[in-house]
Amino acid sequence: MKHKYFLSLLIWSLGVLGAAAQEVAPKTGWSFTPMPDVSYNSDIGLNLGAFCDFFYYGDGSDYPNFQHHIATAAAWSTKGSWYVHAMGESKTLIPGLRTTGSLTFRQATMNNFYGFNGPWAPFDADLELNKDTRTAWYTLNRQTLRAAVGVRGRIAEGLDWFTGAVYRNIRVRDFSLKNYDSGRSLYNDYVATGLIRQDEASGGDNIELKAGVVYDSRDFEWVPNKGMYGELYVNGNVDLAHGKYHYGQVVAHFRHFVPIIFSRLTLAYHLGLQHQFAGEIPFYNLHEISTLHYQYEESEGLGSRYTLRGYRLDRMLAAGYGWANVELRARLLSFDLFKQHFDIVVNPFFDAGTLTRTYRLEEQKALPGLWRDAAKEPLFLSAGAGVKLHMNTNFILSIELAKGFNPELGDLTVSMATTYMF
Repeated sequence: MKHKYFLSLLIWSLGVLGAAAQEVAPKTGWSFTPMPDVSYNSDIGLNLGAFCDFFYYGDGSDYPNFQHHIATAAAWSTKGSWYVHAMGESKTLIPGLRTTGSLTFRQATMNNFYGFNGPWAPFDADLELNKDTRTAWYTLNRQTLRAAVGVRGRIAEGLDWFTGAVYRNIRVRDFSLKNYDSGRSLYNDYVATGLIRQDEASGGDNIELKAGVVYDSRDFEWVPNKGMYGELYVNGNVDLAHGKYHYGQVVAHFRHFVPIIFSRLTLAYHLGLQHQFAGEIPFYNLHEISTLHYQYEESEGLGSRYTLRGYRLDRMLAAGYGWANVELRARLLSFDLFKQHFDIVVNPFFDAGTLTRTYRLEEQKALPGLWRDAAKEPLFLSAGAGVKLHMNTNFILSIELAKGFNPELGDLTVSMATTYMF
């Protein structure tokens, strides 16, 4: 099952290899790509749904860059989650400003919860989902409603300011499925021992305000061959539910695209940092990986397709993360088919990550069975490869396989998405 959709894409790609490569003509006006979402992800299971991206290119003078972009998606997965998501961004709606907005609802009936601080939280593979023993120890039910807006303006050539706001309403409870014993879970143990406070155990809502700067010298936005992209901003979160879990974060991202064989082979790497510097994060917000705008319904880690490929979703929950992704992007074939422009790309990659700030670690150490001794500064490594299908440059179908080097934290993971990781 894990390899079925990866192989299907390869077979489909091989079927169009005979199409002759041609010069790409600029597209104009609106372009849209409705697609069924029949995919597999190791963290959520088989995913069934649909998505559609709409791009507006105007007169085509800036192609492949767009003026407006709208993304919509809805899906249901076999591991008990479903979501609806919409995102829009425009470079011309307000003259001189780039505006973004998104709205997401996600119900995750059996969401991963492996405890706090990654390698310091013991892991037993026998306690993973198992219908025969009715076990789902590393599972909880989480419901998320998120709305976000952002505005970006020019300071100087290549340098922009950014400000935005995010509202989150998160509801957490024990899962309840007839094939499993919902009374036995790590989440329940954390609540019973006080690692998860009683007032945060059921979730809450908060407003996040963010502001910072963005540097961008990429030649193309979605499929760059050269240039740099950097973000540096501060998040301030206000707890609306309890009035006590206020916190501040500093977030930094640096992406560099180095052409080796221009437009055919590119070295791409990304350095990321998300670190709490003030206040206290409620446990239900630890999973959130901050982003300027929410292209997709999920933005979670440390671990998963968004941060460290080859590691379980939300496996390393802490108050600070640092990670790096390095990959080669080789464009093997370019061709036109059905009046659309296509590229086939492969991307072998290597990822690394660490925790920059632990979360309630001293309390965790005092609880037998919920803590184990680990390296003082653990480093998580993984490697893998992917295949991409570009359509009209801005639509990207992606499948990646990755393996984490730490067997207690990682696994062979398979993911399908509609973009590069960065």
